[in-house]
Amino acid sequence: MEDMSVWAGPAVPPTPEELADQHAIGHLAKVYSLGLDMRNYDLARTAFADEAIGIGRAGPQPIDDYLKGTYEVASSFHSTQHLIAQQLIHVSGDEAVMWSYGIAHHKRDTGDAADEIIAGVQYRDKCRRYPQGWLITERSVFMQWMDMAPSQAALTAKLGK
Repeated sequence: MEDMSVWAGPAVPPTPEELADQHAIGHLAKVYSLGLDMRNYDLARTAFADEAIGIGRAGPQPIDDYLKGTYEVASSFHSTQHLIAQQLIHVSGDEAVMWSYGIAHHKRDTGDAADEIIAGVQYRDKCRRYPQGWLITERSVFMQWMDMAPSQAALTAKLGK
């Protein structure tokens, strides 16, 4: 979505129906993150329509191919924790755009050279209302920043202590 003016102020209180749609749409990013953190691929997958696409480094891919790669990376860590912070949601009929900002913590086993990776991410999702509810139809992820923390063991070895 190039036209960000839909989110510009002044803010007008949403109707109860708009609020319900925004809540349902925002829930999708949280379900996806919970699925990754709990190592539950099936749960993460429920946030996406069958025909959804994921857009990443490899370009547009069917959602199952895209999520498989994402899930494999997340599962390579000892644990992960995704915090979904602010969300901007614009609903237009049965279509919506959602931008979710998140902080993703990735923990490796203690003693690895970099035992913690923290990243600021932005999920940009297109969503659609289906008879069963809202689902993501397109997902793009933008890395905002990344911090790799060296483990205490690596620091000690580097300092020779």
